[in-house]
Amino acid sequence: MAFLLKFISRGTRMAAPFRRNCNGLAGPLVLSKEVREAKAENKPIVALESTIISHGMPYPHNLTTALEVENIIRQRGAIPATIAILNGQLTVGLTEDELRYLAQAKGVVKVSRRDIAPVVAAKLDGATTVAGTIIAAELADIPVFVTGGIGGVHRYGETTMDISADLTELSRNKTLVVCSGVKSILDIGRTLEYLETQGVCVCSFGESDDFPAFYTMKSGHRAPHRVPDALHAARLLHSSRLLQLGSGILVAVPLPQEHAMDEKIIEDAINCALEASREKGINGKEVTPFVLSAVASATHGVSLDANIALVKNNAKVGADIAVEFKKLNNKHMSDKKLNVTHTVIRREFHTSCHVRASEGCKGKDDVPLFTLDKHAKGDVLVIGGANVDQVYRLAEHKIQLDGSTHACATVQCGGGVGRNMAEALWRLQRGRTRLLTAVGDDVHGTYIANIAPGLLLDGCIVNGGRTPSYAAILDSKGECLLGLGDMELHNHITIDLVNKHIEVLKDAPLVVIDGNPPQETINHVLKLCHELQKPVFFEPTDRRKAIKAINEESTVTFTSPNLKELRAMAYYLEPHKKIKKTNDINEISALSRIVSDYFKCLIVTMGSKGVVIVNNLTNDSDNISFYQVNVLDNVENVSGAGDCFASGFINGILLGYTQSQCINLGLETAKQALLSKNTVPFDLHTIKLK
Repeated sequence: MAFLLKFISRGTRMAAPFRRNCNGLAGPLVLSKEVREAKAENKPIVALESTIISHGMPYPHNLTTALEVENIIRQRGAIPATIAILNGQLTVGLTEDELRYLAQAKGVVKVSRRDIAPVVAAKLDGATTVAGTIIAAELADIPVFVTGGIGGVHRYGETTMDISADLTELSRNKTLVVCSGVKSILDIGRTLEYLETQGVCVCSFGESDDFPAFYTMKSGHRAPHRVPDALHAARLLHSSRLLQLGSGILVAVPLPQEHAMDEKIIEDAINCALEASREKGINGKEVTPFVLSAVASATHGVSLDANIALVKNNAKVGADIAVEFKKLNNKHMSDKKLNVTHTVIRREFHTSCHVRASEGCKGKDDVPLFTLDKHAKGDVLVIGGANVDQVYRLAEHKIQLDGSTHACATVQCGGGVGRNMAEALWRLQRGRTRLLTAVGDDVHGTYIANIAPGLLLDGCIVNGGRTPSYAAILDSKGECLLGLGDMELHNHITIDLVNKHIEVLKDAPLVVIDGNPPQETINHVLKLCHELQKPVFFEPTDRRKAIKAINEESTVTFTSPNLKELRAMAYYLEPHKKIKKTNDINEISALSRIVSDYFKCLIVTMGSKGVVIVNNLTNDSDNISFYQVNVLDNVENVSGAGDCFASGFINGILLGYTQSQCINLGLETAKQALLSKNTVPFDLHTIKLK
């Protein structure tokens, strides 16, 4: 949904900009329009913290620096995403108005991990520290983050135990952080030791392995590793992610020589400031802003100039790394394209099938698989279920279901067959898709609405409703062991809701429906499409719902069952028919003959074994084709692969592709989903057919 900018008065303070979606719901994480578009267009993004604005520099230096840093990042080919909490909304990517507000606002909370939930719950304003920004960047899937200097072990930390949460977050998350080392006011040696213990990869940037000390180019300590340029840093990040190390990378960039300060002058100023902070009883997260301010005053603004210079320089380096990383990632995805082997199976009127090796499709590869109505100029309409998926991937290979606790990695993403297909088509077609579904006016409903702005039709949010949810427990290889679902709200996908958007249905070139809506709604949609001669693509969802599109009064154009769902369809129509379960072409051929009066084209998915198409759209006797696929070794997530395959196949139909081209596009889309931690990858629009 498009976001509206709303100003809310808060006492005598300046009103803070507050984003809501067009349904008036505040979500747990909001992406700015610029960041959403960057994700949709597969552009590199650089995360930026906000405490440097609220606590690190005085006004107006904080504002001008923030705007200049963002412009530097844009000029180098990336998109900036400054992160903050505004009126309780964790926001990724601030507008210029929001930056101006934050630069002058009073009472802004300095937010680390421990503070995020309280600030959000109280609807306060918060500026994220390095730790807080890393968390938000991980949630938004932004791999590169630029800051000035990170926190660390404070001087006398061995007695005070004052250690910044920045170090812990670097060990917990896989973000690459570009900085000018550890702030000089800290104990740099102990900080480096702590980072080593936490498994954080620390690198100096450039020609020297000297670890910088914020205001100065050298700290007297050596970095364990060195990256000479942005490309090498991007390769390091790429390797770390491929290896799934799960810990962060710190790239320490020395500030330019012309802006570096004299080490003795800055050290004396820091010692005086630290002594003053102890005398005043200042401790905890208030120490750093107090000392920075005191040092700036003692050095007559020279330290502030150095601070501004190093942040700008870091922005250049960070943007360059983000751009190079995006190139590497795109190349990696391209190099791993699935090679599809195509053979054709001739179906005889016997129980056997004869394979013709590599002869092509005799017409199937010369003409489009299906010709759409040229007068249907609207968007594809998808009608089906939407839910939030919580995926728990076990770290252990084997477990006992005895009530014990097991380590796992947790991911939340959008789910639901209809929603997954709609989002995938929305990304493949750059927005030419609408979704008719039902979600609640709760946090999960807002999350769903924000994933693909403009996808949901009006009326899909049910007041007081509980957004459907699904929990999947995967084994260490990514295979689903158990699924739990709360899907009651799917009953609100009603005939009245369909009729409300009848014009959208009439204008759609194709209607997609899954098995989640109530039976009467599915019957109504099939009847409308039959009367309008509108092609329908039915996704069975599961074997219990696969029979819901079998209708005596209408025929479904396309359906994409797996073998179990195809069996359910056939056994429903002929319960006493005995067909041997051979799990191969012979069985599919026999089952498809039973359902052929109800479905014109069956795309039967068989997992790693391949895909079989039974095409009854023409009178061609050679109507069964088999497509073999290569197996991927580094699967990240299997939950959205089938839905993405179907959407890629549908996109091929919309583009006027041949049968084998549609299959190729579907398989490539499925591959991208298998390699992504998201159910639907953000960069599907980049897929190109070989």
